[in-house]
Amino acid sequence: MTDLNLRSAYEFDLPESQIATHPHEPRDEARLLVVRGMHREHRVFRDIIDLLTPGDCIVVNDVTVRKARFFAKRHTGGIVEVMITDDITAPKRQFSCLYRASHLAPGEILCAVNDESVHITLDRNGSDRNALCTVTFLGDEPVVEILDRVGQLPLPPYIVKKRKRLGEAEYDSDDTEQYQTVYAQSGSAVAAPTAGLHFTDALIEKIKQKGVRFERLTLDVGAGTFRPVQTENLSEHVMHTEHYCVSQALADAIEDTHRAHHRVIAVGTTVVRSLEDQFDRFGKVVPGEYDTHIFLRPGRKFGIVDDMITNFHLPGSTLMVLVSAFAGHENIMAAYREAIDKGYMFYSYGDAMFLEVQDNAR
Repeated sequence: MTDLNLRSAYEFDLPESQIATHPHEPRDEARLLVVRGMHREHRVFRDIIDLLTPGDCIVVNDVTVRKARFFAKRHTGGIVEVMITDDITAPKRQFSCLYRASHLAPGEILCAVNDESVHITLDRNGSDRNALCTVTFLGDEPVVEILDRVGQLPLPPYIVKKRKRLGEAEYDSDDTEQYQTVYAQSGSAVAAPTAGLHFTDALIEKIKQKGVRFERLTLDVGAGTFRPVQTENLSEHVMHTEHYCVSQALADAIEDTHRAHHRVIAVGTTVVRSLEDQFDRFGKVVPGEYDTHIFLRPGRKFGIVDDMITNFHLPGSTLMVLVSAFAGHENIMAAYREAIDKGYMFYSYGDAMFLEVQDNAR
């Protein structure tokens, strides 16, 4: 019998050819694998409207991905890659970051590669090369304005790596729009809530016209979303903390939806984590701002989310554990095998799944 407390229970082999490096165009023509227990159905994403009924409530994460990645140049000519992990919209000049370099002199001043008027210093916090570091922006210009000019959206490493192997540019001008949901408007994230990338304005309007609520929360997706599980025993894994905001309108919509015996459908794992963190705290959704490091694992009882829309996740990741807790480990692993056999595309720019919560997770 599979031990679901082990990372190896969530591993699978994926051909590199099925790692998506660019999104579907138009967005809603991505493939959609519908999973209800062991029953699976193959559709396209715009057919999502056929899976909804009037009175349902879709909840999305409307966070905005910021240009948190940039390159700086040393006086020696060496190039340093920097990715800020804080909210870059905060009114401050020092931010936590990750950077790739060695032997930087204390207080060494670097300039942005594409704007030499932008000067920074970098300090490593301790000797661990994987530890968070500190970047300080010199001068007075607001940092968010600097990064809007010199920064890039921080695409996931596996997209950049595969593009390089294919001889493509690591970033292209389309990424600025494509690696952002059409409804992004709040907060600051270093990664997109990728399940939402499949929605178009026209599809959202059709959903609303059907009598389905379309509500929002904001979770600031952090650098921890890229952090792999480094322990074989899941109980030893330390989850990263993320900040999220819940409005009165969302709390009211979810209460009304459940009172009328309709479904709450979460778009993405960030929404699932936020709403189930609310369930753990209050047994319902309560407006406010919160921090969560919730780790949703098999055996979990889901109290608010009824169905979810999600992308295909990396093997052995906390997100694979989450969807297994939600839809059933055996069901998920079988669905992934079938998706691989049928040529679905995986990860951030890949295809999507519609998952129904398993009975024993209620």
